[in-house]
Amino acid sequence: MLKTPPKPCIPVGELTRVLAALKAGVAPGKLAREVASRHPEDPGLGSRFVDLASACLWLGEGVPVADVLTMLECRHRFELSPTKCRAHAVEILWTIQHEIGPLDHHPITTPKEREYAAA
Repeated sequence: MLKTPPKPCIPVGELTRVLAALKAGVAPGKLAREVASRHPEDPGLGSRFVDLASACLWLGEGVPVADVLTMLECRHRFELSPTKCRAHAVEILWTIQHEIGPLDHHPITTPKEREYAAA
């Protein structure tokens, strides 16, 4: 049975700062260490913030969810088991969907299929 991930504490100002730093080209590893040094009570917080911000950026640019999931899994492939990598990636995507909310409120506009298109 799937467990609901714990509700993360996401300071909006911190997440905004991490998003801005990633957009400016700061390396994710360096940024994660910097955030972790400011929050010594939770050493994994820096990594989670950078993962959340990276996933937000990628999804905001229209990258498919499967590619974002792969990026999040690969980022931690040397420090976690494959099962835990997948669980972490799913937790990050769940957090974005439920806690941060939808990134883009615009409907996807795709051209309609022609009436007599060959199947």
